[in-house]
Amino acid sequence: MVTTSRSPVPEAEDVDDEPPLPRFEPMSVRGPALIVLGLAVVILLGGTLAAALTSTTPEPVAHVAAVTLSDGTHVTFSPATVRLHTIVTSGQPPSDILGNLGVQTTSTVTGTVDGDQGTSQFDRTVDLHTEALAQSQVAEAYRLMLQANRWNVIYQGNAPQGAAGTTEVLAKKGSSDGFYWETGVVVSPTTATGSTSYSIEVFETPDGN
Repeated sequence: MVTTSRSPVPEAEDVDDEPPLPRFEPMSVRGPALIVLGLAVVILLGGTLAAALTSTTPEPVAHVAAVTLSDGTHVTFSPATVRLHTIVTSGQPPSDILGNLGVQTTSTVTGTVDGDQGTSQFDRTVDLHTEALAQSQVAEAYRLMLQANRWNVIYQGNAPQGAAGTTEVLAKKGSSDGFYWETGVVVSPTTATGSTSYSIEVFETPDGN
């Protein structure tokens, strides 16, 4: 009898096995997020700085209560914020314009004129009269008051558009609203009874300067 030995048959290799895929690692978003956050901070700070640089602080009110004329007459003024409050509309004139104006204390308001009618740049006129001052004194008093309140007096003389014999004092001032404003005081001749009529016009210049 012939005996044959049978060698063990090796197990077949699993040909379907594949090397394991690399583990998925999601891309970190921390880097881009920090970049976006940094840009947002820069934009915010830049806007804040720009606003601080472009904003203008209103000029402090420097109401002058009295002036002395060349003839020695002492003339007192009341704040225009009180005496001319009827012309204020939607925050105009600005506080650094109306606040730096005065109205001769004994003068009486007789009327107002709405020159802009809400359709153009601010332009209002207040009519007044006084029994205490003559025409030349009214003009000089307002000129001194305007100069003391840091207005630039650009004209004093005969009123170009007024009636015969009227005089005018015209002054200009820059405001924190970015525009220039003017005020004109037109004074009529003093009557035989000693009454002097005049007007104060406050208006924003059409071209802003």
